[in-house]
Amino acid sequence: MLGEIMTFSLPTSSKLSCFCAILCGLVLSAGHAQTDFPIADAHIHYSHDSVEYTPPERVIELMRSANLKFALVSSSDDNGTQLLSELAPDLIVPGLRPYRRRGELSTWFTDDGALAYVEDLLATNAYASIGEFHLYGESADLPIPRRIVELADQYNLILHAHSDADAVERLLAQNSKVKVLWAHSGFDSPAEIADMLSKHDRLWADLAFRSEVGSGGQLSEDWIELFTQYPDRMMLGTDTYTPERMYFIPEHAEGARVWLSSLPADIAEGVAWKNAYNLIMPHWEANRPANLGSPNATANCGVSDDDNTHIVGDEPTVVVQALKAIEVSEPFSVLITVCDTDVNDMKIKLNASMPAHGHGMNYEPEHSVMEHTDSQLKVQVDGLVLHMPGNWEWLVELRTPDMKTELTYDFDLQ
Repeated sequence: MLGEIMTFSLPTSSKLSCFCAILCGLVLSAGHAQTDFPIADAHIHYSHDSVEYTPPERVIELMRSANLKFALVSSSDDNGTQLLSELAPDLIVPGLRPYRRRGELSTWFTDDGALAYVEDLLATNAYASIGEFHLYGESADLPIPRRIVELADQYNLILHAHSDADAVERLLAQNSKVKVLWAHSGFDSPAEIADMLSKHDRLWADLAFRSEVGSGGQLSEDWIELFTQYPDRMMLGTDTYTPERMYFIPEHAEGARVWLSSLPADIAEGVAWKNAYNLIMPHWEANRPANLGSPNATANCGVSDDDNTHIVGDEPTVVVQALKAIEVSEPFSVLITVCDTDVNDMKIKLNASMPAHGHGMNYEPEHSVMEHTDSQLKVQVDGLVLHMPGNWEWLVELRTPDMKTELTYDFDLQ
């Protein structure tokens, strides 16, 4: 059932104020292995040559098999990014690369045509970032890079810079509001990265193509020290800069999960996906058009209202939305949204069972709070697997210190 949305209403006999808050405070399952973390990949390209070799459907399949929570994708040219975004708007966060073809990385910052290309696309499409772009030293102060910084401020975009420390500092000095995601962490040492992060609170760093991080499945002490010192500033990336590296996405994610186990659970989760989410998603949620398949569209707790939306009962409302077609024995995720009431001090747990067979899933799903305001809560549940066809039942458990409510919803899986 593609994108099917199931909606629950809290029984009127329960306290409305208690109901809504449950969803928000969900914690990770006790004993959930760090090697099961979802991954946010902040450095993906799907450029013109990759489009020729690998269909977009296959790219999305690779990303989902890696259990990516989302991917920041930029491409030379922008067509590849748009193909993926249209196919999987729940998974792809678009970035705008200033390259029309791969060979422009050393010339774009003196090319008026490259600047016009960026300005035209910004007027047409929505993005979360400008980059990844290559820029070094005093070239960052040239007129075109300066205009790129102005555009980043104007369009609420992150600068994704493949740069040395000198260029990064020049970019940050040009505007007091823009944020920089430092591609490859500048290929600098952990101590040098820490020095830059200590000086600039608007700087984050990705680990794309840093194969020495976690080499052999273990982190060295200097990397552990960096992650411990700056637990909210580092994130993962694959860097699919050639067509064959598209197939490295699942392997890279799995390898990262191994060395992440060297870190405390909260730091590992931050590096795995939360740091990227906290940096990138506020920009994307503010910029993305409402009709792009966003779960924050207009109706029904901010969930897109279409033929697959199932509304049950009155306010307050709980909505469960599958983020892709549910297929037998294939992992998938759902987004649960609670709205129209106060949301405080509550937890939620989602599970699935087959009532006729007397058993549930063989996997323990992972719950992550994605958004929490006074009136709305969004929780993404990853790692769901329904291992056989037939009649299934969602089990939604809502808890507060004073109350426990269980909701169910039946559906068929063919």
